Amino acid sequence: MRAPPRYAREVKAAYKLVIAAAVAGLPPAAGGGAPPPSPAADYAVTARPGARELRVEATFARPGAVLALEEGLGPFVGEAEIDAGGGFAVAATRGDAILAPGCEARPCRVRYTVRLADAALALRDRNRALYHTGALLAPPSAWLARPLRPRAGDRFRFRVRMPRGLSFVTGVAPALSGGGYEGALDDLPLAPYSAFGRLETASLRVGEGLVEIAIAPGQRALPRAAVVRWAERAARAVTGVYGRLPVPRVAVLVLPGGRRPVGFGTTLGHGGASIMVWLGARATEEDLLRDWVLTHEMAHLGLPNLPRAQRWLEEGLATYLEPVARARAGQITEEEAWAGFVTGLPKGLPRGGDGGLDGTRSWGRTYWGGALFYLLADLEIRERTANRRSLDDALRGIVAGGGTIAVRWPAVRALEAGDRATGVDVLRRLHARLGASADNVDLAALWTRLGVRARSGSVTFDDRAPLAAIRRALMADSIPPPGTGSGSPAAGRSSP
Repeated sequence: MRAPPRYAREVKAAYKLVIAAAVAGLPPAAGGGAPPPSPAADYAVTARPGARELRVEATFARPGAVLALEEGLGPFVGEAEIDAGGGFAVAATRGDAILAPGCEARPCRVRYTVRLADAALALRDRNRALYHTGALLAPPSAWLARPLRPRAGDRFRFRVRMPRGLSFVTGVAPALSGGGYEGALDDLPLAPYSAFGRLETASLRVGEGLVEIAIAPGQRALPRAAVVRWAERAARAVTGVYGRLPVPRVAVLVLPGGRRPVGFGTTLGHGGASIMVWLGARATEEDLLRDWVLTHEMAHLGLPNLPRAQRWLEEGLATYLEPVARARAGQITEEEAWAGFVTGLPKGLPRGGDGGLDGTRSWGRTYWGGALFYLLADLEIRERTANRRSLDDALRGIVAGGGTIAVRWPAVRALEAGDRATGVDVLRRLHARLGASADNVDLAALWTRLGVRARSGSVTFDDRAPLAAIRRALMADSIPPPGTGSGSPAAGRSSP
């Protein structure tokens, strides 16, 4: 699943402060071969021993009067100082912000410390700060103070210096030049997960994409190589649908511990891509061979972050693609994939009082109602194009247009991009039908047309059914064989 948005916290913090933030920034990037402009916010982060505390030194181009951190981090900020042209002086803090009077009309520098370990132990929140057996996990919004209202086009950049023996991993995209990491400043409140500590790391090439794996300390039965193979299987399965890893780079943070073989998984984008997933203390290689969670999370990489009302399009896509991708990769059988749909899709049908999928808060409608949307779309695209086009083409078109988890788009933009790629207006029309009203799909009739016969939790197939050929093609589309577009792992530095 994707982590919930934190925009409400930003608004709440702004109202608490009751201070107007200035709108300022740098001019747009020059065209042609000109170098990228300097970032509007440039951070140098130094982790002190054990990475328990971070020292941050930042340079801002007219940031405004308020620099905000994630809600609840204010009590853990100290030693704040500001230099607005006359040398460093002690800065005031209020709530979850550093006050920066005098910085509205000129560049200024700010320095402060964040007691990240204390925050993680107190908050215990994966979206703010979390301690996990020696590793500290926190998105950049927890430790990078930022202007409340950045100017459109403003960017931020940061570098992290770690003590010897400790590592830093982040899902934020690497900087285009000069080292470190960077992104759009208005993405910073939702930027991807990061981790500090004694992390066991590895990197994996999948085609042109890079999967960076960081395993936190904790009890686990499996060696690193088994964890890397798990990530490679999930990445290759998803690549079979999208044609490539949807993003150039994704960080996978693995947290060992717990009783379930694979626990909760969650994904963040907005300026990069990261996945956080729990691995059971006693998980075996067989457990990972059967796992669906990591494939579900990687399926999220190929769709933009959409408005809250269309969150079902995000979760529904991952729910639909996961069994399809794994069946094509030979990780489960075609029968198992269809049996999962027969069991799960009824949970997505509307019940008394339900409206359309847009704005739904129901778990079943969000995940399985969304999955039903994509199954219907896939089938209609294939029918209308005589099986020459499919949902795969729509998704590849969205990704080719830049629509990945690293960005935010309105839903209509994503649906239009998908329809252009297939040449048929299936996604937009189906969204108009299922998004706005509680349209009850006749699943029994659908299974008959597909030739899917369910009995006692398993399925058999009728190859004389009208859509039997489409059913077979849906689960059998080819994927790159091992060694084609997938490199060898190299040691290196949620779900329904």
